[in-house]
Amino acid sequence: MNLGAENPALYRTLKDVLERQAEVTSVRFEPDAIQKRYLAAAIDPQRVVPPTGPKSPHLEVHWKLTPPHDEFRIDYADPNSGFHCGWHQDDDHDDLGAAHFQYQTASMETPAYEAVAFEAASPPKLLWECCDDLFNNVIPSYAAEL
Repeated sequence: MNLGAENPALYRTLKDVLERQAEVTSVRFEPDAIQKRYLAAAIDPQRVVPPTGPKSPHLEVHWKLTPPHDEFRIDYADPNSGFHCGWHQDDDHDDLGAAHFQYQTASMETPAYEAVAFEAASPPKLLWECCDDLFNNVIPSYAAEL
């Protein structure tokens, strides 16, 4: 993700999307509110299904405007279970198409990858779609296997 540029206005909008998630307790710009290179959100471990804890899982959002397709990484990590997953649109896995979902549980030596297609087109709607999938489908499904 070396090409393109971060967009402060876009990050403000994406921060708003994250703040509307019931599982999110706080969202901050990293490294700070001036530079806004990515977003970091803390997740309440008791608000995810199934609950986790005691440490807070976290979600990071990196977004670069790169025509014709933005590059982004939406990554979730739970330090309690060792579960990590994310949606990436970058050039790391050309064999999977423009975007992919990846996940890794504590028992896996390497991550698993799957091609994905999104219904949403705009960055805020796409982030909302990924958060909805994360909290309603991914965590409950993969946490049951842990």
